[in-house]
Amino acid sequence: MISITKKLVVLLILLAGITAASGCNVLGPIYFFAVGPPEFDREYKLEKDKTTVIFVDDPRSEIPRRAIRLAMIQSAESDLLDRGLVNDLVSGQSALRVSQQDESAGQMSVAEIGRELDSDIVIWASVDQFIRADMSRNQEPKIVYRVRVVDAANNQVLWPTDPQGRKLEVTLNSRIGSVASDTGASTTAELQLGKNAGLAIVQLFYEHLVTEHIAERGN
Repeated sequence: MISITKKLVVLLILLAGITAASGCNVLGPIYFFAVGPPEFDREYKLEKDKTTVIFVDDPRSEIPRRAIRLAMIQSAESDLLDRGLVNDLVSGQSALRVSQQDESAGQMSVAEIGRELDSDIVIWASVDQFIRADMSRNQEPKIVYRVRVVDAANNQVLWPTDPQGRKLEVTLNSRIGSVASDTGASTTAELQLGKNAGLAIVQLFYEHLVTEHIAERGN
């Protein structure tokens, strides 16, 4: 049986011959159609059998409403489970409750939060900035945050090697949303931004097409 790769090579050779004979410059688009759009590689492989929790940390209270934070968590959790990336997922809302009930005035570490929830791994997203929609400046909402994977038992950051974390920037652009013209529209746009930000976290852990990619690469 001829492999898909061999079939593709044969197809491209035939297309190249047809193109040369016809004098048409169409091989580029045909190649894209045959091969498909490029992909983003998985940046880190989660251990499927490790109990995992997603913790969205907002130390400077950048996110204006709790509902946005919850939308971010729930979107990430749904995608993790739907794709079978982990088997046992602790509710991210539980991580929020533990962090908010911290009697040591915010001194509890991310690893300690994970251990409190009997979670082996914490996917930690720390928010740096949240920009609200502003019609006067034609500005869509935007969130900037950093993602790390933490081994709770050993109090160790497993990924990335950069101690600052993997920076992500997610914006609702004109193709996805529209600048909020009233309070209701602003609420809807910001909730959608939260959902997209949650999806962008999980996209770090599986290969996906460029057309599905949510986040910009942060500096």
